[in-house]
Amino acid sequence: MDNASNNDTFMLELEIELEMRGIPFDHADLHVYTNTLSNEPVGQCHGIVNACRHSGQHHCWNNNGYWKGKLPDDKETLPVLWLLQDCLTCWSSTFKMIDRVLTLHPAIQSFLQEIQNVDIAHLSMDLKDIDVLCDIHQIIEVPHAAPELLTSKHTPTLSMAIPAYELLQTKWTKLKGTIWELAHYIEIGLDKLSNYIHQGRKTQIYTLAMIINLSLKLE
Repeated sequence: MDNASNNDTFMLELEIELEMRGIPFDHADLHVYTNTLSNEPVGQCHGIVNACRHSGQHHCWNNNGYWKGKLPDDKETLPVLWLLQDCLTCWSSTFKMIDRVLTLHPAIQSFLQEIQNVDIAHLSMDLKDIDVLCDIHQIIEVPHAAPELLTSKHTPTLSMAIPAYELLQTKWTKLKGTIWELAHYIEIGLDKLSNYIHQGRKTQIYTLAMIINLSLKLE
């Protein structure tokens, strides 16, 4: 058998073994997920944003928010928002770009399917693309929230740095179990984060900042 056949056989046997142990696993779904991930959903977002912005209709193509199709949570309207492009020099810009694409996805689909946009119709994302993109969104939302916490007050928040990153570490560790398809990528982030926390604990300035911050309860 060739390598593909060997892999399929192995995955099928793995599925049977895991099911016997009460662990849900569908090798066919994993195959679809992997293929979808190889399509680079974040890159697809780039393409969608660029195409819509260059169309000259990037601020009005959602028809002032009204959508006649079915929206999540039985909503009838979409917020009137601009699509956002990410930027290498702007923190969390990739998260914000993905977040905006997910919010406006029904309108984006409608826009791409219009006859005058046949040249960019290939950018349309199906439900599996959106599912994978939602997983990525959930993962990078965690580091997005940490700086938001540190910059949310007018007073210095150096004392919150280590606790914030420890919280980030905890949340990412939990996500490894719920989004196990992307556990490898989460682990890379955790390794970097663990090293940062380790180095931070060596620096006395963090400890001093935590001691003099009366709002922190030291155990």
